[in-house]
Amino acid sequence: VTVDFGANLESVQLTTFSNSPLQYINFVRDFGNEYAYGAATAGVARDTRDSLIRVTSGTYLRASTEVAGGDLQYYRFGYQHQWYYPLTRDLTLSLGGELGYASGYGNRPLPFFKNFFVGGPNSVRGYRSFSLGPRDELGNATGGNRKLTGSAELLFPMPGANRDPSLRLAAFIDAGQVYANKYEPSDLRYSTGLALFWSSPFGPLRLSFAHPLNAESGDRLQRLQFTFGYGF
Repeated sequence: VTVDFGANLESVQLTTFSNSPLQYINFVRDFGNEYAYGAATAGVARDTRDSLIRVTSGTYLRASTEVAGGDLQYYRFGYQHQWYYPLTRDLTLSLGGELGYASGYGNRPLPFFKNFFVGGPNSVRGYRSFSLGPRDELGNATGGNRKLTGSAELLFPMPGANRDPSLRLAAFIDAGQVYANKYEPSDLRYSTGLALFWSSPFGPLRLSFAHPLNAESGDRLQRLQFTFGYGF
């Protein structure tokens, strides 16, 4: 089990334009465009995975919180859980999900730049990064103060490379969405596809091809997605 604490002071100056989302313009109108605030963070994590390269069993969970005061007053909570179970010597089932909740306090709203965003290779594959959830009048994703994602993967060796632990394939189903003020499971977006994982000498590489299962008009799709390195 690991526990971490942090604190930081920030000074922010925002600049909006005539074509900025109305949400941004209204926030600056009501609260100005310069903010000085401090934030404290805390987190606890537990990791029982048997490997960082080719996981076959174990769990990873992390809970975190952030509380800010000053010109901006808000709090954010997050919870992540990943579970691995070996079905056979070569097949591993992975189930995981994330939950996020955030709000302002002291008669101050949550700053729009502290919203959660969903979509892309690290959440719901097959949709463009950070594109899901509430949108402004121009169709731009604005994020939300509630987040819900989940994923199920069947991990197996690359055909012809069974002895190489750095190469792995996964058949997956993803689900997720961000919301404004209320969780609505009926609005979840789903996708399914195939992913390639490679623990290269330069860092982890992931390539996925996904098919959105219930995309709606206005959703921004991206079936082929690539990531390199670690996400934070």
